[in-house]
Amino acid sequence: LMHWTSWWAAIGAVAGIHVSVAIAVHLGLALAGGGILVAAVRSHARPHGVSGTTGATLHSARFYDWLASAYTLGREAQLRERTLNVAGVVAGETVLDVGCGTGTLALAAKRRVGVSGSVYGIDASDEMIDRARAKSARRGLPVTFEVAAAQSLPFANATFDVVLCSLAVHHLPEDARAGAVAEMRRMLKPEGRALIVEFSRGRGVWALLHPVALLHARKSPRILDEAEALMKRAGFASVTTGPLGFGGLGYALARCT
Repeated sequence: LMHWTSWWAAIGAVAGIHVSVAIAVHLGLALAGGGILVAAVRSHARPHGVSGTTGATLHSARFYDWLASAYTLGREAQLRERTLNVAGVVAGETVLDVGCGTGTLALAAKRRVGVSGSVYGIDASDEMIDRARAKSARRGLPVTFEVAAAQSLPFANATFDVVLCSLAVHHLPEDARAGAVAEMRRMLKPEGRALIVEFSRGRGVWALLHPVALLHARKSPRILDEAEALMKRAGFASVTTGPLGFGGLGYALARCT
C-alpha cells in the first residue's frame, strides 16, 4: 500500500493532484463495483444436477454480463476477439462454445466465421441460454444455443472445427472435468482445435487489486495445469499453454491429429 501511495503521489506531482485523485477514485469505484457484482453472481449460483455432480450453474444472466464488463473494464469485445485469435477461428468454420454463458463469445465467433460458418453454444443454465438467444435475435446473428452439460454434449462425433471453453472449467467439480475435456475431444474433426481459457497465476496490479482475479487466484493456476494434463490424456496430439495477453488470463490450446 505504501508503494502504491508513493506511486500515486508521483503522478500527482507530475500531472497534477486532481488527475491523480480522479484516477484513484475511478479505480476504486471500478474495483468496488466488481466486488459487489462477484458477490451478487456467486449468491445466485447453485449446484446443478444430481448431488451437484454437474457443477455450479449461474442463474443471474444480467449480473453475469455486468460482471464481465466490470472485469474487463469495458473491454469485453477485445477479450473475445483475443480468444478467437488464439484459437485461430476463421471464416467458414463450425464452432462450439462450451459453457457459453450469455453468448457473447459465441456471437463474436459467428461474426468471425460469417455466413459460410456456423456456431453453437451450450450452457447448463436455462437463464443464460434464454439471454443468449435474446442477444442472438436482437443482433441478427444466427447462433444455435442449447441447454446441456459439458460432460454430455448433444452432438455427433467430429462435428466441429473448433471447441471453445472460456472461464467455465472452474465451475465444474474435479471429478467431472475429465469427462468434459473428453467430450470436447469427441466433438472435434481431424485437425480440430480446443481452447480452454481460465484465470492464471496473476502478476502486477490487476492480479493484486482486481476482485475477480483475487477470488480465483488460489485455485486457478492449478486448473490450467490440470486442463493441460486432461487434454493430453484425452488424446490430443499437442497442447500448448500461455498467457492470453488480457487481464491475467491464461489458455491451453490443444490440436487433434
